[in-house]
Amino acid sequence: MKSNRMMGCAANAWFARFLFLLISLTLLMALMPSAHAAELPQEESREHTETVSLQSAKKDMESVLAILPQEKEFITDDGLIGTLTLRLDTVQIEPSGYGSTTKKISAKRSYPNLAEQDTQYLPKSIEENGKTLALTDIQWQTDNTANMDGYAVADRYTAIATYTGSTTSSYIKGYTVTADYTGTVSHIALDRVRYVAIFEGEPIQPILPAGNAAAFRWSYVLVPFGIVAAAGAGVGGALFWKRRKEAAAGEEDDGE
Repeated sequence: MKSNRMMGCAANAWFARFLFLLISLTLLMALMPSAHAAELPQEESREHTETVSLQSAKKDMESVLAILPQEKEFITDDGLIGTLTLRLDTVQIEPSGYGSTTKKISAKRSYPNLAEQDTQYLPKSIEENGKTLALTDIQWQTDNTANMDGYAVADRYTAIATYTGSTTSSYIKGYTVTADYTGTVSHIALDRVRYVAIFEGEPIQPILPAGNAAAFRWSYVLVPFGIVAAAGAGVGGALFWKRRKEAAAGEEDDGE
């Protein structure tokens, strides 16, 4: 008999714990707002500026804009993609390099009425447009002849002297054009899911100060208390009924 009663008491204890846990969970779910989870793909976006650098043979704006599209698609280093727009106020044009070229120049001088065909009468160099030219060639012409013993002999000469040199000039090989493109880049990660919880229910009212005690709504306290009291009464009634049934069963066993 003692063994049966001990087993009955243990069963009653486990049954009471089970009912208490069940009622607690039910009460908690009744008081909590409902929530729904929505699966959304993870998206990332931000403002981005991309600087481009190009080479141009000319520096006029028409030629430069011909190689700069108004819109351009870019992919960032971390995988974001977007179509960016050219900012005209950021366009800059700078020489990309210089070259030089050398060309030959020449000039001629005439020196008439020379007594002899001798270069000592001629200057060895001259100045031409700021450049120094050197004597490289002489052409002699006869200006006057005299009759000597029946022969015509020249006694005056004109020298046609050629002077040559070189000049070097520099030029711009090309231009470097830089410009900024700005806009929004974004990325949708299809292999990632973002969960959004949507809660529904009445908002929690703030606790009123002591001065507004008369306006306090006691329903926020009495309703949960009433639910707990009702649940406790149900548990108590169930335990009372179960123990009475077990007591009756024990008396029948004693009578036998």
